[in-house]
Amino acid sequence: MGATAKRSTTAEETMESPLEPEERERILFALDALLEGDEEEQRETFAFLKKALDEDRPSYRRLFPLDE
Repeated sequence: MGATAKRSTTAEETMESPLEPEERERILFALDALLEGDEEEQRETFAFLKKALDEDRPSYRRLFPLDE
């Protein structure tokens, strides 16, 4: 008489997604698109933001030290 082991289910397996499969797929696609990007554009944007944030500071201290 072999007892069969019942596999326990995890919370993730018992929870139902509130999203429809098509909507979930669109969201995942959009998130993937955010991860892909032009690295050069991101570097230029970050350089611009660093400069803009360090201008007009009420303190003499910079948020971002100068790159040496």
